[in-house]
Amino acid sequence: MTTPPLVLLDPPADRFWPLADTRPVAELLAGTRSFLARWTARQGPPAALWCDPAVTGAADRARLRPPCNAWPDPALGYRIAIATWIPPAGFHFGDDRAELRDGGAAVAWRLAPEDARSLAGTASAAEAREALSALDPPAREAGGRILDSVWAVMTANPELVADDAADFSSADTIRGVDPFVLLGEASMLEVGPGVAIGPFVVLDAREGAIVLDAGARVEPHSVLRGPLYLGPGSAILGGVVEGSSIGPGCKIHGDLEHSIVQGYTNKAHEGFVGHSVLGEWVNLGAGTTNSDLKNTYGAVRLDGPGGEIETGLLKAGSFVGDHVKTGIGTLLTTGARIGVGSHVFGGGVSPRWLPHFSWHDGRERTEVRWDAFHRTAETVMSRRGETMSDSERDLLAALHAAGR
Repeated sequence: MTTPPLVLLDPPADRFWPLADTRPVAELLAGTRSFLARWTARQGPPAALWCDPAVTGAADRARLRPPCNAWPDPALGYRIAIATWIPPAGFHFGDDRAELRDGGAAVAWRLAPEDARSLAGTASAAEAREALSALDPPAREAGGRILDSVWAVMTANPELVADDAADFSSADTIRGVDPFVLLGEASMLEVGPGVAIGPFVVLDAREGAIVLDAGARVEPHSVLRGPLYLGPGSAILGGVVEGSSIGPGCKIHGDLEHSIVQGYTNKAHEGFVGHSVLGEWVNLGAGTTNSDLKNTYGAVRLDGPGGEIETGLLKAGSFVGDHVKTGIGTLLTTGARIGVGSHVFGGGVSPRWLPHFSWHDGRERTEVRWDAFHRTAETVMSRRGETMSDSERDLLAALHAAGR
């Protein structure tokens, strides 16, 4: 039997703000790779991705993205999955028409051609989700784990690193290696080509695998505690980094705990960041620190453009959009959400949330000027050998205009 095409469907983007305003949710880093890359590795390349039309023009640096918001030929039916659903090991969609559930929530569908044809009129991810709910195929429990928010991704990340480590292709070569201490089994250290480790480094893999991707660098006196992923060309410059995923082209120093850094981000100085998710092209000034625990030890509530959200989590730090800059000594409050292109400085504790392109001096918020932002962003990106594409510029300009 010929396998039906795979279609990935982004979950509602509001619970992934601000990161989902500049990329499909499927492209968020989780574990050692994006959700899209994980589905590609385990189920084959998707034939389509349904997401917010506003973000389809953003650059896909991994070059994995299939066509967006266009249904493939329905002649064979479809296999459809929520992009942020993590299926159980050995998952198979099956051969019969079905709605697959995780704890009662619909997370995937195996559809016959007549079902597939009924979806042809949908024009957005929201419409596609609504049309799927109306099909009512036979339901069966599949298990797995649905990650329906950016804080759920943060919480699940150490487990995803541990699972992904088994798929990582190690080169078993480390150039420029000085003596270092490995705690735990050697099999828990995965090393890509061109990795460099300086002297007096401690790699503690007793609680989970440590994955160092191609060209990663670990400077002297750094402590790495697994589960941990360090992406291509990224460097740890000292300090303690644990339970985290760091994307490509980053520089990290100080304390980073249980966090995800999407890529091309600088945290090059002392300061604590914990239970957080940072976007791309973020620069944290020296001493920037976030709180990830309320002094009442109560569950963290987040605020944002859609109002207040209960996370149910004891620990939740900061959720920071692309191109955010913080000044020296910046303090980010528990559960802070900082919009794309914002500047936060001036001392004191940040607000609970800031809209896109906020200039916050510790007392008042004004708007970041587009010309100044664009000029700075192009300079920052050029320092990593990257350029801002026309589609990225248009997306960011639209976000800036929408906030006026």
